[in-house]
Amino acid sequence: MATKLSPEQLDMVRQWAAQGVDLNGIQKNLVAECDVHMTYMDVRFLLLDYGIEIAKPAEAAPAPPKEEPAAAPAPAETPGMPAPTGGKPEVTLDELQIPGTLLSGKAVFPSGVKGAWQIDQMGRFGWSELSGKPSPAELQAFQFELTQLLSRGV
Repeated sequence: MATKLSPEQLDMVRQWAAQGVDLNGIQKNLVAECDVHMTYMDVRFLLLDYGIEIAKPAEAAPAPPKEEPAAAPAPAETPGMPAPTGGKPEVTLDELQIPGTLLSGKAVFPSGVKGAWQIDQMGRFGWSELSGKPSPAELQAFQFELTQLLSRGV
């Protein structure tokens, strides 16, 4: 992201998101109130980078401090997928790659969310068969684990 925001501007973005302002609205508010021009995609990445979530209209209110949700009970192990490890995601690489992919594999997150991941020939990453939504911290841990797996030359 080429544009850097000051801490005050980030606080404004957090407030707008807590009020339920959508990405387009945040983009317009940045121009109108901060004279900061960002593309729609840059605004989206900004929210992802800082873990800012847009409140749904029913829950739009000042954002209380965020607490980690209680861990869901671990689901039964699915054949071909490892059981969740508790602290970090379990990431595996498929022995036979999915047609049309450069790499593919499976992941099990500590929260019990499971899914299949793939990287195509263009380097684009994607999920399929995702059983829920992993937290931003879980996704960051997944990226680390995938990097470790691939750096071992597996």
